[in-house]
Amino acid sequence: MKLLLIDIDGALVDCDRLDTECYSRAIEDVVGVKVDTDWSQYRNVTESGVLDEIIAKHEVQGSRSQIHRKVELRYLERMREFLAENPAELSLIQGAKEFIEQMKTRNDTHLAIATGGWESVAKLKLRTLGIDLSGITFASSSDAMSRTEIMALAAFRAKQDSGNTFVRRVFFGHGDWNKFASSELGYDFVAVGDDCQHHTHIPNFVHYQSAFSQLAIH
Repeated sequence: MKLLLIDIDGALVDCDRLDTECYSRAIEDVVGVKVDTDWSQYRNVTESGVLDEIIAKHEVQGSRSQIHRKVELRYLERMREFLAENPAELSLIQGAKEFIEQMKTRNDTHLAIATGGWESVAKLKLRTLGIDLSGITFASSSDAMSRTEIMALAAFRAKQDSGNTFVRRVFFGHGDWNKFASSELGYDFVAVGDDCQHHTHIPNFVHYQSAFSQLAIH
């Protein structure tokens, strides 16, 4: 049995401007701090991880859990408002929906989402784009702050959901943070898009068979 783990932003969904605009402004609205959107400088490139680092760096007073919740709710508000005016800013990566639907039909494969976004925000994006999450395991930065923890939790939940032990774990994502987390966990990594250099790479999910061939997955 194989476990295929997929990130959302940049892998399944193209939403860079949407995320940067709404997330950074939500933090500014609630915390009053201007956000540096060079995500590579943050220790944990997840929505909860970046916010926690900002809270610590700027010594923001108050309950961290309450601040996280307020920012998440404001982020959702901003995202809905933004999408009402700019619906084209949220779209599926080419071939993503077909890939998910095809993998769901395989008896030797289980799918899991492992995203650095908050669960509420991530599921809003996927629902908006018509992705059916039934039968797919889910883990997000609502569960943990680090990519490694999120991916490990997704694999643990997938084992519980499927009742199977996985002989291969393959992560599809973009960004060096996903590449490093996959390496740390011993997962195969497939870079999706142009933001990460890796020997196993596909421009989008139309070409997933190329990655399968490189990894000797049938």
